[in-house]
Amino acid sequence: MEKIEKYVLIASFITSFSTLFLLNGSSLATPSIGREFLMNNVTQNWIITTVSIFISATTIPAGQICSKYGCKKIFAAGGVIFILGLILCCISVSAHMFLASSAIMGIGYSLYLVAETAIIVLAIDKENRGKSFGMVIVGSYLGCIAAPLLGGFLINNFGWRTLYYVVMPLVLLCIFITLTKIDTEWVTNENDKLDIVGCLLYVLGIMLFVYGFSDLLSFVGKASVVMGVLVLVLFGIYEYKTELPVFKIRLFKNKTFASYNFTGFFEFFAIAVFDVSFNYYFQYAKGWDPQLTGMVLIISPIILALMSPISGRLSDKFHPQKIATIGLLVMLTSIVSIIFLRVNAPVYFVAGAMALIAFGTSLFSVPNTNAVMSSIDEENAPYASATQLTLRSCGQTLSYGLLTLICSFVMGALPLSTEYAGLFVNSLNIIAMICTVLCIVAIVFSIRGIRSQNAVA
Repeated sequence: MEKIEKYVLIASFITSFSTLFLLNGSSLATPSIGREFLMNNVTQNWIITTVSIFISATTIPAGQICSKYGCKKIFAAGGVIFILGLILCCISVSAHMFLASSAIMGIGYSLYLVAETAIIVLAIDKENRGKSFGMVIVGSYLGCIAAPLLGGFLINNFGWRTLYYVVMPLVLLCIFITLTKIDTEWVTNENDKLDIVGCLLYVLGIMLFVYGFSDLLSFVGKASVVMGVLVLVLFGIYEYKTELPVFKIRLFKNKTFASYNFTGFFEFFAIAVFDVSFNYYFQYAKGWDPQLTGMVLIISPIILALMSPISGRLSDKFHPQKIATIGLLVMLTSIVSIIFLRVNAPVYFVAGAMALIAFGTSLFSVPNTNAVMSSIDEENAPYASATQLTLRSCGQTLSYGLLTLICSFVMGALPLSTEYAGLFVNSLNIIAMICTVLCIVAIVFSIRGIRSQNAVA
């Protein structure tokens, strides 16, 4: 492996570790943040959703920005914006200020992540790509391991803000490595003009739709969904006709690329909600503190960290999407079991469900990423990276929105607390039913993609 490839992997590894440490730690800290800013269950769920919605809204523009100005520059710029969001979160004095700061953090994270994925594709040889993605994913899952252990300890003893303080120097280190040790820039479409109209239409449409989906029980929510859909349809028509689109809809003429991307969308839609739900279950239904909760939540990231390098190597040797499909089937088994979860369920039942979801995710994530990025030419790598990340983050955002929607339907404006744990578990049962259907849809798209790829071959 060349020297530049090693630095790319080091920077990507630290990036993945630090961001996932923060995002998972923030999930663990959500009850503490909610109490400090006097949030009800709906507002509290927006702590996670806000970051996710702004990632979803800005990944598509980030792809074109990387393509025009260079992936290395945008990687560093995203890091700076991310740090700004961290600082503002730490000095927040109200719920509104905290959520606005989280939005800035989400924008920086999307630039950071799109550039990172594109650099790996452009800098590393295809035969080592799956292994490289596996190494980066390990960084993500080590961050997930550190979040419940170190994060739970920090939250319990020093407050939730210490999570943000820990991440700042790591992000600064990534920026330093990128600017001083990586002497190559990747610009794939320097002469293209930015599609400003397309960017604005996309950002407006996706934010209206996701906000409305999370508040679908109200008139404003329904109206927002309708307006969001109309704006996104207009966006699609505009992008198809424009010469230099921010979102290359024509890439979806590649049936394999399209199917594998939609598989990722529905997979994230089906499982992301459980990251937050298990945390809530232990803190509210079982009455545990963040530190004890973290000790159990560590099960998932340990499995993910151990299995992801293996699945990455397997995806270089065998058909990656077939491995991903096996992962989906494992996840489906676990989601079905959550339909029968009760407040007084034994810990081993919940831990088993968590372990199965983690094992299935480890078989899915790296192989699906490898399959998507390998189905497209390198010239379109930044666009393909942005498309994949956008669909995954949209699925994740809608999954968090599903939690807000169902909890508000079952619990109204009641706070999330031990007193109302039974209502929360009822909400989780309904969510699991919906996610079962979503996981089945993901499996259908995965099989369709494999067949279309075999037909072309």
